[in-house]
Amino acid sequence: MRDENKNIIPLWGPYSKKYMGISRIMKESAVPGARFDFVIHPTYANSNVPAPNVTIPSEYHPWDCDSNGKYYRYRYELLWKDQLYADVDFFEIEEETWGIRVSFHNNTDKNQNCLINYFAAEEYPKSRVCTKKVPEKSDAWNAVDYENLEFGKAVPWEHLNLDAMKKGEIPVDGFTDDNGLGMSYYALFMRYLGLKAFGGNQGDKVSYQVKLKESYQDAVLAIRYRTLQDEGDVIFQSNVGTIHFAATKESGICYVPIGKISDKEFIFKMEAFSEQSNGIMLDFLCVCEKSDKKEVGITEEARNVIPKVEYENDHIKYQYNYKENPIYLSILSKRVRSRKLYSGCIEDALVSRLANSDATYDNLTRSFSGAFQDKHSDEGFYHINVAEALFVPGKSVRTEYAYISTKERNYSKAELEIFWKQCRSIVKKENCANEEGNPFEFTGRMMKSALYSNIVYPIRRHGEYIAHYTPGKRWDSLYTWDSGFIGLGMLDYSSKLAEYVMDTYLSEPDNTDFAFVAHGSLVPTQFYLYYEILNRADAKERENLKKYYPMFLRYYRYMAGRTEGSTMSRLGNGLLTVYDYFYNASGMDDYPPQVELHRKNMEQVVSPVCSNVHFIRIAKFMKQISMAFGYEENLPEFERDMERVKNALLAYAWDEESGYFGYAVQGQEGVHILRTEAGENYNKGVDGVTPLIAGICSKEQEKQLLKHLKSAEELWSPVGISTVDMSASYYYDNGYWNGSVWCPYQYFLWKAMLDIGEGQFAFDIAHRGLNSWKQEIEFSYNTFEMIQIETERGGWFHQFSGLSTPISIWYNAYYKRGTLTTGYDTWIEKKEISKDVDHAEIVYSTTGTHTGVLLIVMNSLYHYDVEIDGKKAEFIEREKGVIEITLNRKEGVIIIYRDEK
Repeated sequence: MRDENKNIIPLWGPYSKKYMGISRIMKESAVPGARFDFVIHPTYANSNVPAPNVTIPSEYHPWDCDSNGKYYRYRYELLWKDQLYADVDFFEIEEETWGIRVSFHNNTDKNQNCLINYFAAEEYPKSRVCTKKVPEKSDAWNAVDYENLEFGKAVPWEHLNLDAMKKGEIPVDGFTDDNGLGMSYYALFMRYLGLKAFGGNQGDKVSYQVKLKESYQDAVLAIRYRTLQDEGDVIFQSNVGTIHFAATKESGICYVPIGKISDKEFIFKMEAFSEQSNGIMLDFLCVCEKSDKKEVGITEEARNVIPKVEYENDHIKYQYNYKENPIYLSILSKRVRSRKLYSGCIEDALVSRLANSDATYDNLTRSFSGAFQDKHSDEGFYHINVAEALFVPGKSVRTEYAYISTKERNYSKAELEIFWKQCRSIVKKENCANEEGNPFEFTGRMMKSALYSNIVYPIRRHGEYIAHYTPGKRWDSLYTWDSGFIGLGMLDYSSKLAEYVMDTYLSEPDNTDFAFVAHGSLVPTQFYLYYEILNRADAKERENLKKYYPMFLRYYRYMAGRTEGSTMSRLGNGLLTVYDYFYNASGMDDYPPQVELHRKNMEQVVSPVCSNVHFIRIAKFMKQISMAFGYEENLPEFERDMERVKNALLAYAWDEESGYFGYAVQGQEGVHILRTEAGENYNKGVDGVTPLIAGICSKEQEKQLLKHLKSAEELWSPVGISTVDMSASYYYDNGYWNGSVWCPYQYFLWKAMLDIGEGQFAFDIAHRGLNSWKQEIEFSYNTFEMIQIETERGGWFHQFSGLSTPISIWYNAYYKRGTLTTGYDTWIEKKEISKDVDHAEIVYSTTGTHTGVLLIVMNSLYHYDVEIDGKKAEFIEREKGVIEITLNRKEGVIIIYRDEK
């Protein structure tokens, strides 16, 4: 990640991985990755309103936010639906000071006794820490800090180590840095590669070159390790003799005698000289005197998360234990009392106790009858302040204020109200949509709120902790294909945050561990994001974005299967495959042909359609970007790649019988299409129509694919494009992707429709998507992953953004004033849009074989005329203000202006 992007994310934000509230990145802490969480839990007396757990449905919803990370609103449903609720607003007052506003809305006829639990906690990446315990006279280092590492059998990820880790780095609980040296766990999933844990393959070797602080008379090398299995010793030959690692699934220490060491540079090499049934993970190595070897080990202890709590000048001061800045809390409610929870899991406290402020309820984890044991699910500590007796009469609203800071500040309720109103006014000004979009305003806002809320800290990226936008807070990890969509969704609100999301997945020039950050399905959505960022940027911004070109070129060449050990072109027939890296090529987990190929262990011989389609499209992106940046010398490379993959895909994957493209299987007698036992093409679904995205189809193929897409019996369901053809024998009405409608491939196809001039169907895709999510969001207030076709209800994670961000993209594309949208084959050379969005000038070029269309949202208060290249042109107004223009082939200048008649 570029240095200039590392500080874009502010210290305060909704970063918790556990409970909703406001968090602070404790960058000054002696513990890397430390985070302070301040959790707000509004409830009412004697109720069962759960704590706002971010990983499960818990009656709160991201509700609103600004585009600069300075304001968030969450709604807590206390009595469903909207009978009694609390809106919790977090707003920045000044740097390092945030206000908290809780407004209870009582829409019942009954008076309500409400209260607020304010939870304060310090969170570390690990609640328990293992530390090296070594003699005073010793030299120790982590096993991952090697000089050289080689695997006896080639691994596909030699320069694409997954999860942004160093080569050979694996996460290991109980090791001193929570990581160790070994073979990637992905090797266990790719059994057909014949890979074993480190040390199991002949030729596995590692070397270290360490500058010693000490000299030794009779040294030993102590190596802390763990074997994968509990049977079969692991044997290495080394430059200091044969080393036997006794089999143990519990961590142990192997002592290697060395003797006298007078040279300050210590070199240690070891290599597996035979195939072995077991393998090894290394924690750390330590050189010490033989007489001191029993002192080598670890200490394990819980982090001290209990702060010193002081009450001074109406503030509560929290001072934690590892050099963190103090946190000052002020609660402006009249009656506040404190409690303690000696657990890192708020659910260990009985919800009925949290909903009653009386002192007799202060033992939060104890059951009333004693029939159940006290719970202690996790290490941790919460200091709780309870604002009690917040009586809310029927049909009324009551508002409470608090503020939190790293500084001592004094604010009155009136001052906080002024700050809050200023933040709300900014949020309202950001909504610059035409009133025709009002039916979808709530839907778009909820998706934006989920997008901004789904950020966590810390995530480990190549040894550093970062804040990371995730598909949802259930996923505490990097996600390659989801993150491209997160960036695309973010782009309508903040180009800098979209760039941050993109940059997270690119590789630094000196990074030999991975060509790009890979986790999960290798759908290269970062290229779609880069192209979209560039297509919206002005000349100055594009020049700055040029710095990413070498990173994308490296990423592209890896996807082409030509560089750094990539195996993506290993089939040798022109087709690409990604199954050496992950089980899922398309991102569609239970997609039928993918399920079938894994069932039959065919990973080595199958090429999915989508991998080839995405590659062709990103080659076209790189060609256009190269021309824009003046890198014409790279154009032949992209042309050759496109032609090779396109020709192979058209030759091997087109199935005339079904009118779909199919998964291509490399057999002894040539390439054939993956079919069911009855002979049905297994790829009747969105993967089978993806060549539309690449723009490579013949007229007849295009006609067939569009027919499937528009058929109510096949792909065009009442809630959008079905992932699997509803007439296929393998269609399943209760699957994850199978039997459901998802946004991402609908987005790809929507853009493709703009390329081929299908403006009406593009509009239909977007509006059916908006309507299907609208009906679910308005019913449940949840932004689900998908919509099930059978029930037309949302499903799976309830506060999803990631792959669902096309909902907000479509809302903006048709209703947000000033939004310009094209297909993939159109490049915007220049654009100028007036402040009132009543005049626009657009210079464009196209590379497609069709006559594409362009969308721009103008101010719907006016009527418009359009000129192309100085001549008055026809256009379609899909909705008031949504101008759809059919483009001239190759290039043109469009002027849109108010009709003054």
